[in-house]
Amino acid sequence: MKSQIIRAIKNFDIPKLTALLDDERSYMDVSKSLFLEKLEKKFEIARNAVCYSFDDVFFGICGSCNKGCEGITFLSNSGFYLDLYIEEEDQTVTDMYVCNQLSNFSTLNKEIDLGFNFKVDEEVKFKPDKKYLYLEWQYKKMIQEMEQFKPELRLDDFISWYNKFAQARGLIQSIGFFRSMEYKLYDNFYSLTADLNQILELKAKEFHAVDALIDYHQAETERERLIWFFRNRTDSISFTFFMFHKTLIRNHILSLKSKSMKFTIDIRGHEYVADYFGNLHNFNKEILEKYMPLPEHFEQSPTGSISGSIENLLRLHGVHLDVVEKYGRK
Repeated sequence: MKSQIIRAIKNFDIPKLTALLDDERSYMDVSKSLFLEKLEKKFEIARNAVCYSFDDVFFGICGSCNKGCEGITFLSNSGFYLDLYIEEEDQTVTDMYVCNQLSNFSTLNKEIDLGFNFKVDEEVKFKPDKKYLYLEWQYKKMIQEMEQFKPELRLDDFISWYNKFAQARGLIQSIGFFRSMEYKLYDNFYSLTADLNQILELKAKEFHAVDALIDYHQAETERERLIWFFRNRTDSISFTFFMFHKTLIRNHILSLKSKSMKFTIDIRGHEYVADYFGNLHNFNKEILEKYMPLPEHFEQSPTGSISGSIENLLRLHGVHLDVVEKYGRK
């Protein structure tokens, strides 16, 4: 049976694996269906690169999850690979794991890793506690209510709605970014609130934006606008997850789109704040495009690569060095 499973994986044959694997067993501590769903997504990545199977199979020794045991590398000529440990008892495959530390017996051209992992709350033995259940309820409620947003939701109405979830938002923030990544629910909730929090900046920056816009329009030269940008750069990360258009605002409506959500919001009375963020975004883009590294810059680099920070690009071109020294990041 193990040889049949190896052959099926080698051929990207999910239907065959579905027939061979036991419905009642878990693989990588998750259900068979979820395991095969994730594996199929990885196969699809390879197929999209015109790789339709692994070309060979190699063996090695696991140095991590099953230390000292024999693991298998599935490898294509194009460099796609998958390292697996396949557990077998009495000629029956009882489990499979992606091996994250497999040492092969020969040097292989392993370039594109098709390995994967799962979140804690995807495991079959996961038992949610009260905090998890509360956040799950709040997350589902938030998503459901967002789907019912009327077109062109007013900014003040959005803030009133979002404040209803203040307790849940505070709780997910207390969990933290890195800890939240271990759980599918927490990761999704953290990402959603990170996106939505940026909308609050339209309100939070309403006073600062007035003075900043006046300064921007009084800046007549690139040097003056660069100083303005550096002084306000901490705000430039706002709205980075949303789509910017050449015309940011149309009829007081701002179109917001991120990985987590998509809707439009009526920012009547706060257009100038969006204009402030838009100027930061557009100037940043303008400078990065104008001072892109030249071929000779890459040739002169010891590593062949170049940092894409504004400060570094300006230094490469030898412009505005006094501004970079005084206002830029060190």
